[in-house]
Amino acid sequence: MSKVIKLGNYKGIEAEVTKQPVADTEVDNEIQRLVAQSTSLIEKDGDVTNGDVTTIDFEGFKDEVAFDGGKAEGFQLEIGSGQFIPGFEEQMIGMKKGETRELNLTFPENYGAADLAGADVVFKVTVHKIEEKKEAELNDAFVASLNAPGIETIDQLRDNIKASLEAQHEQAFMAAKENAALGKLIDDCEVEVEESDIEKALQQQLQHISMELASQGMQLEQYLQMMGMNQETLLRQLAPSAKQQATFEAIIDEIVAIENLETSDEEANQQVEAIAAHNQVSKEDVLNQIDIESLKHDLNRIKASRLIMDNTVFIEV
Repeated sequence: MSKVIKLGNYKGIEAEVTKQPVADTEVDNEIQRLVAQSTSLIEKDGDVTNGDVTTIDFEGFKDEVAFDGGKAEGFQLEIGSGQFIPGFEEQMIGMKKGETRELNLTFPENYGAADLAGADVVFKVTVHKIEEKKEAELNDAFVASLNAPGIETIDQLRDNIKASLEAQHEQAFMAAKENAALGKLIDDCEVEVEESDIEKALQQQLQHISMELASQGMQLEQYLQMMGMNQETLLRQLAPSAKQQATFEAIIDEIVAIENLETSDEEANQQVEAIAAHNQVSKEDVLNQIDIESLKHDLNRIKASRLIMDNTVFIEV
């Protein structure tokens, strides 16, 4: 178990923070994103150009032998998206519908699959369809097509987007304040962090990433392959933040003990009900999946974090 050797002053921290106003460019970018979402695809007869969406069959060969995971049919690929390894999309430029071309490529040295990392390969690609994007026109008719309640004009859309961005900025500002305060506290403490606590934090972060990807319909293995890395590389990248998390948790637990912070059965029950309502499940379902004592422990940590924040002096710069 990690041990706090020296606990810094957690009542009276001074931390500098910066609050960013919403820029007009942010509003413009969000509107452009909405327009892009309404982009339609129009089939064309010409050559493949950057930005086109192609429907292709492809198969990859290493030393003239097809390799696993290197084949697909009817795959939709936007040229210039960077979805494939370097050179794949670039070498497709100029192809015509019905054409088959061999692409001579090299996998990145840090590619996730060890047998392909740095390997010279050949992809045989056949183009079945070439489509170009046609963006929607930004006008009041487009805004009305969004079917957003009370929003019928471009000005109303801008106002709505700006209000939403301001709320996001406020959330980011609150997170920045917490990071600044807790960062100052960690710097003022001395903690002996156990490797087991770092490993626990590391697995928690890995699980969080996996859940985030799953919510987007993607598996961790797919993400790693797309990013050209393996799980070992990802764990190395997460190690510093996992150590900081373990350090912070040791400090917070020390404050919980010093301040005699406790969570009552009623408070825990209210949290269970809130979780059930948020996930649209029954209270019993939640109780079957969580440990009440662990929940109380987490709520104690939240109380300690709030105590730190309530006693921090924030200086806006």
